[in-house]
Amino acid sequence: MSSAPMYEGKTKVVYPADRPDHVILKLKDDITALDGLKHDVLKGKAAINATISSLLFKLLNEDGIPTHFVRQIDSDRILVKKLNMLPIEVTCRNVAAGHFVKRFSTLFKVGDRLKRPIVEFYFKSDELHDPLLTEDHVPLLGIATREQVDGMKKLTLKTNEVLTRFFEGVGLRLVDFKIEFGIDDEKQLRVGDEIDIDSMRLWDLKTGECLDKDVYRKGGSLSKVLETYRECYRRILGRDFP
Repeated sequence: MSSAPMYEGKTKVVYPADRPDHVILKLKDDITALDGLKHDVLKGKAAINATISSLLFKLLNEDGIPTHFVRQIDSDRILVKKLNMLPIEVTCRNVAAGHFVKRFSTLFKVGDRLKRPIVEFYFKSDELHDPLLTEDHVPLLGIATREQVDGMKKLTLKTNEVLTRFFEGVGLRLVDFKIEFGIDDEKQLRVGDEIDIDSMRLWDLKTGECLDKDVYRKGGSLSKVLETYRECYRRILGRDFP
């Protein structure tokens, strides 16, 4: 692996791989919130998220959902197909929580189950604080084509079905999640980036206990946050984190 990164973000570093159509994602122990204003280092987080992300990507691949995942290299590195990433975050919501409740506080309260999954598009821009987009905004701004918008929505809903079924099997409710998409060398739309505890809300099916990054967002101690991430790992992988 080259020592020169191609890109470094808040929670990962991208390195070139041996093949030009592949790259290596090295996840970081950094944990952030509030558009990066809150930032800490959580030892072990990179390995937890890399392993969870790898398992979930495998599930999607097995169900015919195209992703960039190739294989997990080691504890915190994943080999993936190189994509031209679209500057969009796609959120799927099953239960009212987070910004959704803030926007519609007179209509929904935290925990309300939505009549059907809701798909939302956000423009990736720290400067603009990731504004919400309508499906018409996306092609108008030249971010993606109408066909790509339709494809992202369809793949997001299918991803929701696969993940919801899996998480219910391990006693977790998938409240919402965020995914990103990119285009490969064959012009195919694929799910990219990460799918892990940082990018979803998970609640215990029986107790409603929060088992996700909201513990950190809401001011939980780093030891409590690490305990939460380790519990998620145990539920999802079926074994304790080493």
